[in-house]
Amino acid sequence: MGSLPTVIDPRSIILLAGIMGIVMAIVVFFMRRSYPPSIRGLREWAWAPLVAFVSTMLFAARGVLPDLATVVLANMVLFQACILYYAGSQQFLLGRSRTGGWTLVNLAMGAVLAWFTLVRPDYEARLLVVTLLVTLLFLNHAGLYVRHRGRVFGMALMTGLLLLQALVAGLRFVSAVFGLAGSDLMEATWLQSLYITMYSLTVLLLSIAAILMATDRVHTEFEYLASRDPLTGVLNRRALLDACDAEVRRLARAGSRGLALLMIDVDHFKRINDRFGHQQGDAVLREAVQRMQQATGQAGVLGRYGGEEFALLLPGVDAQAALEHADRLRRAVAAPFESGSPLQPVGPVSVSIGVASASASASASASASTQTSVDALFASADAALYRAKAQGRDRVVEA
Repeated sequence: MGSLPTVIDPRSIILLAGIMGIVMAIVVFFMRRSYPPSIRGLREWAWAPLVAFVSTMLFAARGVLPDLATVVLANMVLFQACILYYAGSQQFLLGRSRTGGWTLVNLAMGAVLAWFTLVRPDYEARLLVVTLLVTLLFLNHAGLYVRHRGRVFGMALMTGLLLLQALVAGLRFVSAVFGLAGSDLMEATWLQSLYITMYSLTVLLLSIAAILMATDRVHTEFEYLASRDPLTGVLNRRALLDACDAEVRRLARAGSRGLALLMIDVDHFKRINDRFGHQQGDAVLREAVQRMQQATGQAGVLGRYGGEEFALLLPGVDAQAALEHADRLRRAVAAPFESGSPLQPVGPVSVSIGVASASASASASASASTQTSVDALFASADAALYRAKAQGRDRVVEA
């Protein structure tokens, strides 16, 4: 096994990896300050390259500092950095981290390394232990992403990097098994340089993958918030109209597929606000929405049209089914509040519902634009709602 030119010195590669780790840690730390708290894992991902930097400094000091620091402690610190990357992924994907078992493994590894460093020095034995555990940790880490099957580029990059690092560590383990490990970490062989270079690139690219995933999550959350009513969590008016527009377009292409729209108004809501206060009124709206969602399930799309008025879009539903669904929804909202509920003093809450439906033939034959069809559907449902309120409220009226 020939030596490489001196320009590819392992000590230089290790120092370069440490510098890259510091840069990426600074980037992630600043990102964490500007990202919402709901993006979890950034703290661990920021600390991981910093901890890795400490390990690179210890490795680079081999021959200057005692072996206890540059061999045992250096490997333990590096392994802990890998654990921190794993903990960040758990926080990001699961909202929690459980890496205590791997920390115990790290302590056990330190004891073994101390034995093969101070008591019975054996470089190959140390390499076998470290590369085996690193391989297992990276495979376990990669498995977390494989199970979640994310479709964004950042998750694919993270998964690929973890599997690649596990492969390189596994090959290093195999080389040690067959006596090809060399005699020292700083020995400039192609295999040693490959192993150290892959580690250096992994430190950089894992942080980049983490940044990409966090950025994608932020975009997703912003898109979600932009389409939601902040009080009730259902679609806001703009998103509701967009959903209706998409369903009307789909209806025109779907043959006999039907579409229904329910306009829902919480009866005497101003009276509730005036008597019990706006906070209690907000609580009534949230409770009414929760009951409507439970009664609807996955069958429709609920949105807040304005004030105490809501709209429920029911794709693939004919007029009769829409009326039955509306009455079921009306009865769900009118159910009495449980004893001891903060809303019990408000008393029963009722809703008036106007129902409008459209058929594929009507949609396809409409000469006007799709927006006109959407407007006509809302106008029909709103007119039916007006009649329901005029007839005494707490009822369902068909357009």
